Amino acid sequence: MCKAFEEWQEECIQKGEIIGALKTYKKCSFAKEETLKNIITDFSLSEEDAQNCMEKYW
Repeated sequence: MCKAFEEWQEECIQKGEIIGALKTYKKCSFAKEETLKNIITDFSLSEEDAQNCMEKYW
């Protein structure tokens, strides 16, 4: 496989994991602030990227 495809594939996998984590946190009634901190830590995201994910998938 070419390098670009492998990077894209990894990005898609991480995105799916983030979406799954957000759905789980929401289902378990975690506060948004706590969830934001968790996904920043768990997925090594910037606060801006984490907030964008929260806006899209919360």
